[in-house]
Amino acid sequence: MEYPKLRPVEIFPVEVTGQKLLCIRDPIGITEKMVFVPYQLLDVLRLFDGHHSLRDIQAEFARRHKTALFIEHLEGMVKELDAHALLEGERFNSFVESLRGEFSNSSLRKATLAGRGRSYEGDPGALRAQLEGFFLAEGGPNGLPGRQERDVLKGAVIPHIDFGRGGPCFAWAYKEIVESSNARVFILLGTAHHPTGEAFTLTRKDFETPLGVLKTERPFVDALMEATGDRFIKGEFAHKAEHSIELQAVFLQYLFGGRQDVSIVPILCSSFQGALQNGSSPGHLTEVKDFLEVLKETMSTYPKKTCVIASADLSHVGPRFGDPFYADQERLGAIAQEDTATIRFIEAVDAEGFFADVQRDGDKRKICGLTPIYALLKVIRASKGRLMKYGQWPDPMGMVSFASICFY
Repeated sequence: MEYPKLRPVEIFPVEVTGQKLLCIRDPIGITEKMVFVPYQLLDVLRLFDGHHSLRDIQAEFARRHKTALFIEHLEGMVKELDAHALLEGERFNSFVESLRGEFSNSSLRKATLAGRGRSYEGDPGALRAQLEGFFLAEGGPNGLPGRQERDVLKGAVIPHIDFGRGGPCFAWAYKEIVESSNARVFILLGTAHHPTGEAFTLTRKDFETPLGVLKTERPFVDALMEATGDRFIKGEFAHKAEHSIELQAVFLQYLFGGRQDVSIVPILCSSFQGALQNGSSPGHLTEVKDFLEVLKETMSTYPKKTCVIASADLSHVGPRFGDPFYADQERLGAIAQEDTATIRFIEAVDAEGFFADVQRDGDKRKICGLTPIYALLKVIRASKGRLMKYGQWPDPMGMVSFASICFY
């Protein structure tokens, strides 16, 4: 490959046995393989843009570092990245097409994050113990879900950060769901972390978990498609590796796996970046307005009771997310104050106020769940929300904040 071009990948520093390296990873999970290269090759990776030849890259490296980079080393690096489907080109295109075919021909969306050392345990017994522990852990609701005492809950905002960092916060909302809702169909509004081609993306596929398969409510999906056509399911492949719905499916299967009448409607929600930048409301976009109206109407007329869940995190701040600063204690406190102000609009079920609050500073906190939260606030038939738990998870390269918020 004479003109290598990196796909949109994550590149971040790591330390392995005392050596400073760069980890190159596919953020959308098309491939799970990771490649590690010496930190000093960061300038080389920046030139993997499809416009610089290997000889160009070699010459530029020599100019910047006053030392030679052997062409054999460059070729080996390109070969490894290409073998792991991290470069654009024929190998990657062929790999994706095979995945698309496999996904299209299956009625099942397979679990992608299960297994020791990943987002959650893959062994059923270990997973049950892990999830149960979140209800009892420090920062959790300090008790397992009890018997249903009320039937008032309409929906919830629940994190999609991995369980290891946010599990106890998930538990607050799910305890309330068990105790205060008699819903049978859960509308899962997931954050699409990468472009899907449409504002919303449906799937009819059931969701595999280590605890069994969670059924998708196909008649509900069909009703949405009957009103909107097939445009919102054409990008269904985006569901394959997106984790935001998978994590909610795991919790729901844990809580309701013995009941055959509980199902989900998985909907990925894409970015509202255009509306953020031009100062408008996403509610003015025809495809957004029309889809949300159809979703709200379908919920109101559907014979089974529904509950809406927005799988959403809040702020993402620090070098890992493109900021030129670290999230120190002073900044964490300031972010908590800004998040609290934003959450007030969510508790007031004020979709436009929420969006305007994020928009006023150009979304400098990078609210990851902006779209699903906005969609929830537009379709939910609730008069108020209540913050159950707020949390932050800082690490040296960045922080993520999140919350459980329930609606009545």
